[in-house]
Amino acid sequence: MESITTISPAKINLMLRVLNQRGDGYHELQTVFKLLDWGDQMIFTFNDLDGDSKVSITGFKNLLLENNLIYQASELLRPFIQTPFNVAIDVKKSIPQGGGLGGGSSNAATTLTILNAHWGCQLSQEELMAMALKLGADVPFFVFAHDALATGVGENLSPIDLPVKHVLLLFPDCTVTTGDVFKDSKLKRNQLAVSEKLVLNESSWINDCLPVVLSNYPKIKKVYDGASVDYKVYLSGTGSTLFILFDDISQAEKAKKMAQAICKCHLINAKK
Repeated sequence: MESITTISPAKINLMLRVLNQRGDGYHELQTVFKLLDWGDQMIFTFNDLDGDSKVSITGFKNLLLENNLIYQASELLRPFIQTPFNVAIDVKKSIPQGGGLGGGSSNAATTLTILNAHWGCQLSQEELMAMALKLGADVPFFVFAHDALATGVGENLSPIDLPVKHVLLLFPDCTVTTGDVFKDSKLKRNQLAVSEKLVLNESSWINDCLPVVLSNYPKIKKVYDGASVDYKVYLSGTGSTLFILFDDISQAEKAKKMAQAICKCHLINAKK
């Protein structure tokens, strides 16, 4: 029996521009994904008692196995298994559901990467990324595992080196459904893309979903308005998580103390 413990990381979107809506209903985007040094803990335990690669998952309440992206990821790999092992996957969640941090997508991508190696599937990163897109638009990014500029629906990825920042995550007490935001008639869908050179300029870091989310979710607006008095506040993805970036750790700690009065929060210290 072998066990592997790993972190399935969260992400934030430093920028999210909605360029247009395609005929199939999906939206063309330009976004900047930043991986966070924080996320869910995933424990993979392997045994070969009967060698038919059964998958069991714990850590989720009221979620059917077949609806879990982790299970769906494992099923995509099944035709490629060369070294069968049963696997029990235990997930200790830290990333809030509906928070715009990519928790489910990250879990799926981590599963693809770990099982690809231990089931001997021998798929390349590019093949795993193509497979990941079947599970969700931002799952390929977590397989890519590097800060990236993304286009298309989020699947066309170019590596990018982002400024090192401390990140304060703010968690309003609600969840946001991505589909609801993208269906909203108030969403601006004709944003202009910026050049790769300007992507690193913080003045380009806008999120077209922010006005919609603030309009539709009073709890998020309350936290946003409160924090915005002193800081530049960003929305990750379609929300609900807000975040603030800092160069100075003392300022980040000060902001965390203030934020704790209005919502749950978590500070991720930068690693130089």
